[in-house]
Amino acid sequence: MPCIKIGKQMMNQVLHLNKRHKIIATSLLLAIGLLSTQLVDFNLRFHFLGGLAVGAYILSLWSLWEGLNPTKAFILLILPTFFTVAVASFYFLLPVRWLTRLPVAVIFGSTFYLLLLAQNVYNVASLRTIPLYRVASTASFLFTLLSAFFLFHVISAFNLLFLWNGVAVFLVSFPLILQAIWSIKMADRISVADVIQSFILSLVMGELALSFSFWPSSATIRSLALSSAMYVILGIATHFLKGRLTRRVGWEYIGIGIIVLVVSFFMTSWTG
Repeated sequence: MPCIKIGKQMMNQVLHLNKRHKIIATSLLLAIGLLSTQLVDFNLRFHFLGGLAVGAYILSLWSLWEGLNPTKAFILLILPTFFTVAVASFYFLLPVRWLTRLPVAVIFGSTFYLLLLAQNVYNVASLRTIPLYRVASTASFLFTLLSAFFLFHVISAFNLLFLWNGVAVFLVSFPLILQAIWSIKMADRISVADVIQSFILSLVMGELALSFSFWPSSATIRSLALSSAMYVILGIATHFLKGRLTRRVGWEYIGIGIIVLVVSFFMTSWTG
């Protein structure tokens, strides 16, 4: 009987955690899940990756449940889920050493905590104006680019046919761009305009990936070029939709894109 009472008390404490405690618990559980991929048999890693993605979605939904509507339950959880998949996929490419993977898991848990805090700001900011919105917007944009870089790196590492590279980058880019476009107005529903704009920008990314497939560069350089292209495209698009795009802002984004392109050019081995 005492054991049953203790168990009920612990269950009540778990069920009545505040939002910050839920976010901490979610970040810790996913960091442990990421670390445990080192213990999984190689043939089961793709199944484990799928399970980790589902776990990231469910745990993030549990953390941000208060104030969510069906649209936000979908759109706000795109980035936490994709970021988890991106880091976990890239995690498999790291050397199988605890000295390497343990720090990465710790960094992932810490950054995932910050990501959920940013998504929580979006969740609240859609109901009322709060001063942290600009910080959350910057953090979300950064996590979008990080997720894209890791996923593009994994796609490039598979050395797919150029057509499949384009399709894969398009499929990865679309949800990432959609959540960024939606976050500008944070409407109760995803508009047709949001979908069309995201589709066009993702199509551009897919075409760039198709073109970069013929570039004799490493997976790292290719993914850096693609994520930089997303930075330019998405940055200009979001500023335009916010009505803040000026000539100076546009040239700043384009200038960074040109610098990365030039660096990628000189870091590519053209002699085979």
